[in-house]
Amino acid sequence: MKSYKLLYSSLFALLVAGTSLTSCKDYLDVNDNPNYPVTTTMSALLPSACASTIAQLGLYGDLIGDMWLQFTTQGNTTNQYNTLCNYSLTVNSYNGFFTNAYTNTLPDLKDVITMAEEDEAWDYWVIAKVLTAYNYHMLVDLYEDIPFTEALNQEKYPYPHYDDGQTVVYPGILALLDEAIAKCPQAEEKSSSYIETYDMFLGGDVEKWRKFAKNLKLKVLIRDFEANKQAIQDLLNEGDFLEDDCAFTAFENATDKGNPLYEYNIRQLNTLENIRACHTMVEFLLHYDDPRIVNLYMPTSASGGEGTNAEIYEGLPCGGRPDTDVIKLSESSRYMQAYDNPVYLMNKAEIFFLEAEAYARLGNTSEAEDKYKNGVKAAFDRWESTKGMGDAFVADDGAYVFDATSEETMMKCIMTQKWISYAHANALDGVFDRNRTGIPAISTAATVRVSDVALQRELTPGYELGTLVAPGSSVLQPTDFPRRLLIPSRSSQYNPNAPVTKDLEEPMWWQVERGK
Repeated sequence: MKSYKLLYSSLFALLVAGTSLTSCKDYLDVNDNPNYPVTTTMSALLPSACASTIAQLGLYGDLIGDMWLQFTTQGNTTNQYNTLCNYSLTVNSYNGFFTNAYTNTLPDLKDVITMAEEDEAWDYWVIAKVLTAYNYHMLVDLYEDIPFTEALNQEKYPYPHYDDGQTVVYPGILALLDEAIAKCPQAEEKSSSYIETYDMFLGGDVEKWRKFAKNLKLKVLIRDFEANKQAIQDLLNEGDFLEDDCAFTAFENATDKGNPLYEYNIRQLNTLENIRACHTMVEFLLHYDDPRIVNLYMPTSASGGEGTNAEIYEGLPCGGRPDTDVIKLSESSRYMQAYDNPVYLMNKAEIFFLEAEAYARLGNTSEAEDKYKNGVKAAFDRWESTKGMGDAFVADDGAYVFDATSEETMMKCIMTQKWISYAHANALDGVFDRNRTGIPAISTAATVRVSDVALQRELTPGYELGTLVAPGSSVLQPTDFPRRLLIPSRSSQYNPNAPVTKDLEEPMWWQVERGK
């Protein structure tokens, strides 16, 4: 086994197991782990940075996305994720995003960039720059204001200031991406030895990294569409996006070497009962006879016979509602999980939908429709069992036909299908999209269904398929939705420059108003 595999496997063991870094050296709670020796080569640091990039994203990122987008909910006989389902987050919730990025990922990437400059290894440099931009983008979307200009320089800035997300961090991320794109011609002139092995996302292909950097640029620019309208149009005119998956797939069926969520929820907790199908998504897929349901959920124990016609899929009410939760756990569907589920930085369907949105908002309906159809088909093609089935759904008489009547109808089509496509594929980004566009909307209906008979699908009056519902015991108002993670206590306690913690439901500058 190559040494890099040992490195990222041990890192997963540290991060996925939830090992706590308890030193109080500085605001980031940095601690030297004796089981994780300092590495000094780019070939060791790059796979480490790739793995730590997805360690929290593939565990808590997917959990948050799956639960908040109502693909899944907590099983009604256990309570492992009840606080997540019901939005009961505190300053101690999911701090790993922050501490992992600032103590592991970003310092490793900074070292790769420094070494690459010394060796003129520009392929390493480009990859590290783009991954740095990606990690800062994830952080600023989660927290809004983050250490950026003074980050990663502990000697000079032991207590770095938090930079404004809108005016400093987002422009800084765009600058990082532009730097990487500009350096690609030099990076393509030569290829470093075995970089295809050490790059865990795109196999050391600089051309793919250049295109992926453009994907990220579009994603960042569209956060402030009106201000960036011309830049978005120029980027679309250039085209040349990576219309393919960018994902970590190097997982093994062994302890601490599989998909992070699988390792934690299945292998460590050793139960299939915690994560169950949620009514919201199940009812939508069943209504439209969407065959992707077999790739997301297991049939219930009530299923019988052979073939999908005999299989029953059932979801629990979101967040467990005592007044309506009449479904037994055994009558609900489990969420499909596997050790080799990819962890995506961006999936193929996502970039098509992102392009479709941009074209729709620019008034180019033909391009919007073309990209929309490609996005739906890519979402179906993710699984072998539904490959090619998307064509029928986007046909003129299909269930998911594109409605080009207005910008509003186009956006509803695009963002609804994008919402579905996030199931089992970087669902956390779907939370950002929901808060950015207000789609799916938050329904005022109490729950998806009122029937207590599994096969009688009677929707609550006033409920519209494809909208979210208030969890059973939400700490927020019925039409409120989480907009951020709270500034981690490990920063607020040790860094006097940490900002005052904002409420969970307070929108960021690029998000729609509360109650939408």
